[in-house]
Amino acid sequence: MATFTIILIGYLLVSSIIVKYRNAREIEKAATAIRRIGQPCPYPILMPVYGRPHYLRKVLQALAGVKDIDKTILIISQDGSHTEVAAMIRQINFTHTIIIQHTRPFLGILAYFWDSLVAASTNIHFLLEFAFSKTPARGAIVLEDDLVPSEDFFNYFRWSFEYVLTDPKVLSVTGFNIDSRMVAEANYHPQNYPYDLVENKENDRAKFSGWSWSITRGQWQQVRKRWSFASWDIGLDALQRQLGLISYKPVLSRVRNIGMQGGINFTEAEDNPKWRSIFIAGQSYEYREAPRFHEKDEFVKLSYAQDNHHLYPNEKTRTLRNRLWLAAALGTLAAAECYILFLR
Repeated sequence: MATFTIILIGYLLVSSIIVKYRNAREIEKAATAIRRIGQPCPYPILMPVYGRPHYLRKVLQALAGVKDIDKTILIISQDGSHTEVAAMIRQINFTHTIIIQHTRPFLGILAYFWDSLVAASTNIHFLLEFAFSKTPARGAIVLEDDLVPSEDFFNYFRWSFEYVLTDPKVLSVTGFNIDSRMVAEANYHPQNYPYDLVENKENDRAKFSGWSWSITRGQWQQVRKRWSFASWDIGLDALQRQLGLISYKPVLSRVRNIGMQGGINFTEAEDNPKWRSIFIAGQSYEYREAPRFHEKDEFVKLSYAQDNHHLYPNEKTRTLRNRLWLAAALGTLAAAECYILFLR
């Protein structure tokens, strides 16, 4: 195992230097592109992308129809080198777009043997650091590549910066609400509440939601050094409570999650009504009035059946074979070293 340990340490050191250099070079290229645009953009949209083009295509099609999307900048950080994804993002023409090629930690070796959650956490941190260190952004909107936005997505978040995120007690505002759906028997429709926001909670505890969210420059400075690279959203959820902050969610959802298959660790049936039936805003609003805040979510009480009958592959299951091969290789190497040291 001594040989393996030396090789591993050497690889980690060299790969870390390469990754740092590549990402720094990409940041400077993107910063130059931002300056060339010359258009002030207080609230850019940040999008990390990787390798699910069938979902990304639907997200980009929806983004193209978002009202006032041409008044912002879309900053995309691509993990990996998926050719179809790369071609797709190069064709975006509905707004100014900056594309950054993000190199994964240790050149992606961890994702090969486990999952890419560390890489995803690093990529989102990378995007936020870029937005707040290389652009004059006052806030940023994070939209992942499997979240379909509503027509008023951008103006909703711009409104949240003006009316909600000015409060230092608020960490973020999300665009997602799983309970945003019609309930005929209760004569309830979420579209009747476009300006209503509810404190995001779970079991009466403050809850952070990462399925589309906004954050200000000031709040980013508060959380950036305590960022969890192991699991960014779970880390922010815990950090939010430690700091005594809250987040808000809309009664009327502004995004729908379509990325049920092929993800890191979240897999369910794509036809599950739990996700398919979420209603997102189907029109644009003027956003001339202040939000109506609610401490408790008393709009509708719903429960959702779990899909426990099927096992869908995710990155943990897809990389199981690689982990077994790695264990076999380590075992063989250890046996060879024992033979050389003790039996010869």
